[in-house]
Amino acid sequence: QKFVFVDEWTCIACRNCCDVAPRTFCIDADAGRARVFAQWGNSEELLDYAVQACPVDCIYWVSRDELQVLEYVTRDRMFETGNSLPCSMAARQGTGGGLSDPFSMASDFQAKLEEEAERRRRGGAPQGTSASVTEMQQRIQELFGKLSDRLRTAGRG
Repeated sequence: QKFVFVDEWTCIACRNCCDVAPRTFCIDADAGRARVFAQWGNSEELLDYAVQACPVDCIYWVSRDELQVLEYVTRDRMFETGNSLPCSMAARQGTGGGLSDPFSMASDFQAKLEEEAERRRRGGAPQGTSASVTEMQQRIQELFGKLSDRLRTAGRG
């Protein structure tokens, strides 16, 4: 099953999608760009027409997994920028700030997740930690051994 996603950095807030499929799309009050607020609020026919009616091709059909990552990286970047987006028309003309590409951000995020999963699978410490897990376990065992018998038995329940 496919879902609709709006690239808010590319959107010019023309409202075509909102006019075609008003139960699915809205203009976000803070960012001033189109956003999907209810997946499948309208029929597939209207959603497909909304995708085709976009003058800047910023609405995409994506899978559920893609949608989750795209929404996460979009919200994360929006939080970093204080929910402000550069003027997409000015950016296209080279006079405004650069446009972020949510698909490349999602790809980078997925690669990072896969790298961390691989590191965990190999038994290495997560990136940014100073001690490995085994060193931490050894330290805990050492400190636990220094406790009195009464505290050790109380700690084990």
